[in-house]
Amino acid sequence: MTDNELIICERFKKIRKFLDMKQIDFANAIKLTQGHVSDIENKRKCVSDRIVEIICLKYNINEEWLRNGTEPMFNIKTDDFTEISVEIDKHDAKARQAIIDYWNLSEDDKRLFWAFLDKFVKSNGEG
Repeated sequence: MTDNELIICERFKKIRKFLDMKQIDFANAIKLTQGHVSDIENKRKCVSDRIVEIICLKYNINEEWLRNGTEPMFNIKTDDFTEISVEIDKHDAKARQAIIDYWNLSEDDKRLFWAFLDKFVKSNGEG
């Protein structure tokens, strides 16, 4: 096996452990035998392209992570709030600070903020 194939075997095992599954349960879920899963985890067999495809589809695993180690481990939907939050945190300091400032407002101030925003949007939409 190549070094990369050995690393893919390690990631295969990492997925199973992350999912907190026993080998037999993981094997059944991806249509393998427990022995085949054991052989992969003990680096006696490679992870086939078919197994990669099944795991990625079934568990929303990022194929680039499984094959090459490119983060993140799981695919994130582009409309997912978590991904958007992470991107704002990484790349938009003003938006990040605005979110933090909003979070720290009192409940009364949050209500006032939304009332202002609703009025602002309506007045700008009419003109």
